[in-house]
Amino acid sequence: MTISARDRKLLWSRAHDACAICRTPLTSAAESPRLAGLVLGEEAHIVAQREDGPRGHDADRSNIDGFENLLLLCAADHKRVDEQPDIYTVDRLQQIKREHEKWAADRWASDHADDPMVTIKARGEDAVPMDPVLTGQQVWNLVSDSSMYYMRTVEGDVDSESAQIADDFLTAARDWGDIAEDVQDQGFAAIRQAQDSLQEMLLELWEHGLFVYGRRVMRTIKGGILPPSPWPTTHLVVMTAEELKDRLRREGAP
Repeated sequence: MTISARDRKLLWSRAHDACAICRTPLTSAAESPRLAGLVLGEEAHIVAQREDGPRGHDADRSNIDGFENLLLLCAADHKRVDEQPDIYTVDRLQQIKREHEKWAADRWASDHADDPMVTIKARGEDAVPMDPVLTGQQVWNLVSDSSMYYMRTVEGDVDSESAQIADDFLTAARDWGDIAEDVQDQGFAAIRQAQDSLQEMLLELWEHGLFVYGRRVMRTIKGGILPPSPWPTTHLVVMTAEELKDRLRREGAP
């Protein structure tokens, strides 16, 4: 097993870039112009990955690389912890982790409580194209675990039935995105069912001469008491055939 991207983000964000024991910063500016920065921290296991490692037999091993079994340390404290498992027991390290995360959260909150909440565009976001959405799987990938949605329903001279179908599609896409984590926990069959449902709605849109374009970009949210965090953002637009032709004409399509 390996540490998942989600657990790694949680580990570093909740430790707030500080060793859980000595609280020294775990990233640094680089002296070399070739490097954007230096990562000094080490992702330590409370219960060792190997059974013959430090505390390897001292607790449940069912989720060795999960967030609850990880601790962010500097190199010196990592060595100190692993060479003295009789002193740094599982219970003690779990307590150190809890206390450090509380310290880090309280410190961040006091420093940033008055900062306004804002989302920041990624560099080059405006150049990311809106692509045609042709399958339910595409819709699912766009909305799954998204943090923010920018949606535009069909505009112009359309009948009420077509407008309602467009509105229902966008609402369903957002709703599936909001519960995506729960669906994923139910397994692949549940994900396929969600994708099939979205595919049926796309087919209904096409029958009414409506088309979907979308994109997903990664913004950053910052402000308030939380540290800057990734903010997946989904854009979905429903358009008529005429609007699509105008769009393709502007983009120089044949």
